[in-house]
Amino acid sequence: GEFEWRLPPSKSHTIRFLALAAQGESECRLRFEGFLGADVESMARCLEAMGVEIEREAGSWLVRPPEKGLRAPEGVLDCGNSGAAARILTVMAANLEVSVTIDGDESLRRRSSPGLAEVLRELGCQVSSDGLPCEVCGPVSGGSAVLDVSASSQPLTALVLASPGFAGAVELVLEGQAVSRGYGAMSFDIAARCGSPNRIAEPLSLVPWRVEVPEVVDIPPELSLFPLAILLEIIHDDLRLNTTLPTYDPLMLIAIDAIDRADGGEVDLSDASDLVTPAAAWLALTSGGTLTGIGHARGKESDRIAGTIEMLATFGLEAQESADGMVIKGGQSLHRPIEPIETHMDHRLAMTAMVLASKVGGVIVGAEISEVTHPGFVEQLLALGTKQ
Repeated sequence: GEFEWRLPPSKSHTIRFLALAAQGESECRLRFEGFLGADVESMARCLEAMGVEIEREAGSWLVRPPEKGLRAPEGVLDCGNSGAAARILTVMAANLEVSVTIDGDESLRRRSSPGLAEVLRELGCQVSSDGLPCEVCGPVSGGSAVLDVSASSQPLTALVLASPGFAGAVELVLEGQAVSRGYGAMSFDIAARCGSPNRIAEPLSLVPWRVEVPEVVDIPPELSLFPLAILLEIIHDDLRLNTTLPTYDPLMLIAIDAIDRADGGEVDLSDASDLVTPAAAWLALTSGGTLTGIGHARGKESDRIAGTIEMLATFGLEAQESADGMVIKGGQSLHRPIEPIETHMDHRLAMTAMVLASKVGGVIVGAEISEVTHPGFVEQLLALGTKQ
């Protein structure tokens, strides 16, 4: 049959606009379709603890920055499961010039960000730990530092979005082969829409600036979840899903197209590591292929390479780990898992597992983690009337 498949609002856009609106001088209305996930809620609660007011309505949030600027929270800033929130808030907290503690859930505590901690130390901040919980005390004084961009785009995003509060201009020398470049570019674009003069360049100069947020921002749907809709259509022959394809990240669109045309060949996901799990299942059930450029996916919500291989194996799908990715043979078929499926509190593993189980059944441990990105995912899947 034919169904509407709604993608949730993009958490990347929402979290970035929240960060900037919090540092602005005027209110900003974020409009969206559907429901914002737990990661966005974690970011919002932390900003409220720093004095921001947020009026939550169906389909829109009104964000009011504090008149006298952000203040230190009374307790710990708890970022839940959101790596993006943790990195961005670490730098925003450093701008407050008093000691602030950042923390998150168990999964987030396992994801350290040594690159960001090191840069902040080079710029004169005290940072108690490379991972969470972490105590940070600024200010971020001007100067130069080296940032390794080969592990994640989040530290660069955090520095770009918190640059309005820097005490002076920061020059960054970027080292390593950049990954997830679409997310870094998005941070510069969104900052520019809010008045930032900072642009991507080598070496990179981030000067402090005055935030002028648009009165209204329309949040697009979450592009990284689009492949799950494709996967559903692949495994259910008679299923047709109508869904909007957002086009804001050309690098991710190129990656989705490359998976579709893999034909047993190589697919470079260095700019789309969020697609690793659905991409591996997609290739196993179609033409097969090799996913490359995703060594950094080992530092995601779970070791996403090992986690994906293990999860696929429970469905009888084979994939081998390689140095920077995985090799997947094509033309495989799904089998009902005998054991419960572990998702390691990784929402992308959980959602891909649920999609596969919608064909053959299965028990998924921690299915509710899908709420961090896609509230209502389980209900939407059940509405298709498949096996789930």
